[in-house]
Amino acid sequence: MVDRERIGPVNLVAESELAELEAASKGNAAEREELGLAVNRLRGSIGTLNREGRQRLMAAFEAVDGHFRRLFTTLFNGGQAHLELVDSDDPLEAGLEIMAQPPGKKLQSLTLLSGGEQALTAVALIFGLFLTNPAPICVLDEVDAPLDDANIERFCGLLDAMTRETQTRYLIVTHNAVTMSRMHRLFGVTMVEQGVSRLVSVDLGGAESLLAAE
Repeated sequence: MVDRERIGPVNLVAESELAELEAASKGNAAEREELGLAVNRLRGSIGTLNREGRQRLMAAFEAVDGHFRRLFTTLFNGGQAHLELVDSDDPLEAGLEIMAQPPGKKLQSLTLLSGGEQALTAVALIFGLFLTNPAPICVLDEVDAPLDDANIERFCGLLDAMTRETQTRYLIVTHNAVTMSRMHRLFGVTMVEQGVSRLVSVDLGGAESLLAAE
């Protein structure tokens, strides 16, 4: 009798509670299995995306690098340059280093070049990107500011070649007279009256045609 009292009152619904707990346990096990399968599928998808991403990145990298090498040599009348993935063997995690060697100099990082050399190298890279993946419009804001007259002529010559090679419209923001003289059309702001600005457009291509006709 004492042992029975120690056990305490009998739980008359223990069987049903056990059934509920067993059902919940089976449900949790099924959910765990389902989650495990979902995690495995997700990992597989991530692996596939990473593989495709690496392939596409390397294809784009090699294409841009090829254009960049050619355009750099054109702009500098010689020398060599290339793009380099650094800091990781995984292209998705690697950094990008621009290596350039203008004529008469040693191969070095872009940051060690002069301002004008950096500007020309950046132009070569920008145009390399546009040749790889053309866009309708390219805006270049004061990229010729660090350039001397000789390098501006090279820049404008390459820009002429790009207009023939691509369908891109190039909008150049500049204060350089040499650059402006090589453009097809000029847009500027003038103040005819104090405090009143007006946009002025000059079609240089049309003006040259009229002069040639005369």
